[in-house]
Amino acid sequence: MSARPRSTSHARRTPSRLARERELAARARAVELPRIADVVVLGAGASGLAAAITAAESGASVVAVERSLECGRSILATGGGRCNLANASLSAERYHNPDFVSAVCGESFLEDVLGFFSDCGLAVAEEEDGRLYPVTREASSVREVLVSRALKASVTFACGREATAVTEDGGSFDLDLAPTFEGGRRELLGARAIVIATGGGCDAPAECLGLPVVSPRPALCPLACEGLDFSALDGRRARASARLARDGATIARETGELLFRPYGISGIVSFDLSRNALPGDRVMLDLLPEVDVETARELAARGGTAGLLDDALAAQLGRHGKAAGDVVVRAKAIELLVTGAADERRAQVTVGGIDVGALDTSTLECRGVPRAFACGEAVDVDGACGGFNLAWAWKSGIVAGASAAHSVRRR
Repeated sequence: MSARPRSTSHARRTPSRLARERELAARARAVELPRIADVVVLGAGASGLAAAITAAESGASVVAVERSLECGRSILATGGGRCNLANASLSAERYHNPDFVSAVCGESFLEDVLGFFSDCGLAVAEEEDGRLYPVTREASSVREVLVSRALKASVTFACGREATAVTEDGGSFDLDLAPTFEGGRRELLGARAIVIATGGGCDAPAECLGLPVVSPRPALCPLACEGLDFSALDGRRARASARLARDGATIARETGELLFRPYGISGIVSFDLSRNALPGDRVMLDLLPEVDVETARELAARGGTAGLLDDALAAQLGRHGKAAGDVVVRAKAIELLVTGAADERRAQVTVGGIDVGALDTSTLECRGVPRAFACGEAVDVDGACGGFNLAWAWKSGIVAGASAAHSVRRR
């Protein structure tokens, strides 16, 4: 759910995709926007769709502005294309800024998310580690039910447009919309209330309104490291326990699947560590977390490393003629140097966003900017792998959308 490329990119496209883009551009061009709407939602990804639906069903006229030519595109890439939409064990402790998340989401966090999707007509199934997916295991199912519900609630989708300027004007807002497709034109749109749901790394609306923003950086992504011959390990997997250390102090701990890549490490362990990792940090790996060191030594003395380690890992750790016992000891204490994030374009979230101190926890209204609300990845909240980030997107979108509609009715 990180920042997406603009639709005007000149990257090579297949003829069928090019035809699809032209069709979507024609649809976007044909959309007639009102002069003013009760609520304008900036962004129609996960949190933006939840906000738009909730505001519209609360009686507000709603326009959802989306820079891509389709709404909800970011949803399609989540959970490996299956959309890990929540977790059965939602806990504020699995998030950055947990006190804020707890105050916003309350004790009915999971029930509210599941109830929202039940009202969409979506059936949900649970898999390992409490991960919740649509029963179809298709992210497109999630997007489809959300778009259908939004259209049923009379949400207007203004796709292929980006708010380059947002200004307050006597208790309402003026939005300058720039087209992101060829042949589009600049438009002005008024709003009695706005919801900032622009995702990670897109801070223009917040900056226009003078809101404090924590600098964004990619997270839930692989880590580039030094310390092993990673090219020889590419594609190998291991269950590992990992500790992230900085200046000798432990920053984070994770256990799960680790995937070796030519640049370093990937997999769930790497993704969760990446939320806190900085260049210069150390990752301490235990590739035998379920076997203590003495037992590992004894087993290696009896049968070598075959019953303990992947052969490529054993060969890597046993270079220079090390005995099997020494190899397994090293496997329990590998030290890697973090050099940075890797493959940032595939990062699942962006850390940073509007400072949580600038938001009211009961409504997600921006302090000092009445009737401006924020949700999802636009806020400085990010969670662990396993459905936590999308759960925050849905719940915060629901809160912001309902609050925005209520603020308009109060006037």
